[in-house]
Amino acid sequence: MERFLDTYKGLVGILFVYGCICLVMLWQHPNFLYFMLPWNLLLAILPLFFIGKAEVAMEQRRKVWLIFWLGAWLFFFPNSVYMVTDFIHISGDTFLWAQEVERYSTDSRVIYSHELMVWAKLLIIGFGFFSSIIIGLESLYTFERMMRKRFAASVCYGMMFVVVCLTGIGVYIGRFLRFNSWDILFDPLDLLRQVVALDGFAIQFSVIFAVFVFGCYMLYRMIRSWSK
Repeated sequence: MERFLDTYKGLVGILFVYGCICLVMLWQHPNFLYFMLPWNLLLAILPLFFIGKAEVAMEQRRKVWLIFWLGAWLFFFPNSVYMVTDFIHISGDTFLWAQEVERYSTDSRVIYSHELMVWAKLLIIGFGFFSSIIIGLESLYTFERMMRKRFAASVCYGMMFVVVCLTGIGVYIGRFLRFNSWDILFDPLDLLRQVVALDGFAIQFSVIFAVFVFGCYMLYRMIRSWSK
């Protein structure tokens, strides 16, 4: 824990400030969303903590703990990209509308909302998503770095493929089936029953989300390489 806080101590500050902002929004505009956003960001930070513990276990050649922490990372990793689905909560908000004009008129004008809380909500969700996915991609980068120390590049690519596919399924399970990462321990039978019964939409959603995660990761790796 000390090593994690020393390396990523700024994350604690970001989470605290983000939580305070959400509390202000909750006071101004009561909505359960502003309670869930900082909670989702906290869950997004956990994979980075777990992969850090796994890296330490690998350095110390503690195989049992390595498997345990890698398993915890894999189960919680979808939380780090899940927050993009929180944008559905702006679906009921109006950001712009077309001004009515006379019939047959070629003039048109788009009016943008001046309701500050609507834009603040968008920005708060956006910042939460941006923070969570950067944190998640950092944990995925750490995972790849660890695997490259033990396996050939082709094997690592296969592992990354499996991870992003499972992530797509995990996000679907979280958003549509409303399961949490810890349900793998507390409600495994019901979770397994519903996963086995996934329909065509579930598979398609999981695939496009896996492609989204893979694309984000490739961009993240590219940007990281520029700084070397």
